[in-house]
Amino acid sequence: MKTFILGIAVVIVTFVSHAQVALPPDLVGHVTSPPGKSITATAVLCYWHIKTNNHLVDFRELPRHTRDLPRHVQADEQGNFRFASLDPALLYQVLVFAPGCQPQTFRYVDPAAGPLSVRLEPAVPTNAPERTVVRGRLRDARGNPIAGALIKILGVTRNGSRHWPAFGIDFYAVSDDTGLFTVRGETPFTATEGVVEAAGFSKALFEGWEPGDTIHELTLIEGAAFEGRLLQTGKPVADAEILIQNFGRESGSSEWHYFARTDSKGRFAFAHLPPNRSFSLYATMESLAGRGAISRHEGRVRENGSATDFGDLNLSPAFTVAGAVRLSDGKPIPPKSRLQLVRTTMAGVLDSLSQPLGVDGSFHFTGVPGEKVTIYLRIPGYQLTPRDAFLKSGSATNLTVVNDLLNMAIVMKPATGK
Repeated sequence: MKTFILGIAVVIVTFVSHAQVALPPDLVGHVTSPPGKSITATAVLCYWHIKTNNHLVDFRELPRHTRDLPRHVQADEQGNFRFASLDPALLYQVLVFAPGCQPQTFRYVDPAAGPLSVRLEPAVPTNAPERTVVRGRLRDARGNPIAGALIKILGVTRNGSRHWPAFGIDFYAVSDDTGLFTVRGETPFTATEGVVEAAGFSKALFEGWEPGDTIHELTLIEGAAFEGRLLQTGKPVADAEILIQNFGRESGSSEWHYFARTDSKGRFAFAHLPPNRSFSLYATMESLAGRGAISRHEGRVRENGSATDFGDLNLSPAFTVAGAVRLSDGKPIPPKSRLQLVRTTMAGVLDSLSQPLGVDGSFHFTGVPGEKVTIYLRIPGYQLTPRDAFLKSGSATNLTVVNDLLNMAIVMKPATGK
């Protein structure tokens, strides 16, 4: 049985750098309408691929880098659009929609490679096979059509089986000036479900929409607002990321999460939330950068159109989890070996810290809240040895942090393939 040494360590590190920090790149584009037409196009930005020559972003970190995707913007009257502050380590997929035109798809788009040129072509009328098209219309509470909304297809049902995520069907659609949108499947289906996002409105879910000539109606509402303030010993905490999720029965859905940043006065604000539901609130570990921690807080948003003040949140002490991984065969730690520390009790989008292992197998996480966490180990060709009670099968450890946990020792053995 290993012995864990608990203690308090205070390390002061000063960094001096004269190098300029490169700003995240913007992805800009220009849409050219078909001859004789003046239309409004919508561009949708999706994650596609990690640059093959860039190893700074690990696969397990992608939820943090892509959690605000898909994003969509409307082109201006001149056909120009822009997605600001993108990750330079990623390539993106860009889809462009416009009424009466064929959708355009661009994969592996590098935001630093220069403007994206999009030339739209008129749509060619076709007779779609039976039960391959679902139609919808979006309106606000006054009955007005909602244009430029993004429809994301999450699931589809075929032959009595529900497939999540969906496949063989349009993943995205955009509503036109009359609020109408169309989703097409490659093969017949019996029902589909998804989420709708539109500026100024709360997200809306739909499910059980059947294909055919029926136009399914969906009304979007303003939603509710929520705000609060983050403090540390009575002083505001700026530039901290606040995450709220677990909205009622949708607690496990990654579609029901929202992020906000605190301002110079420590205040944060959310708008257009689903009303009359409870939620869980956290402050992300990475954004607090060791200043403290916010464990799960329960809150509730009230009726549509309401505004709720959560009041003041005070940072609790954060802890350090550190130690080393040793390989039972005595070999050095392979390159690209990583650890990820995740808050165990969260659902949907997770809060995590990730770092490469040192050549000696060492790791050091700071800013860890006092709660249950899971450490995922990614060492090619190795697996855990179940020699401690808290070790689980596979390559993860589970523990509850109540104090600094230093000199933690983890042994891994060559994988057996079982």
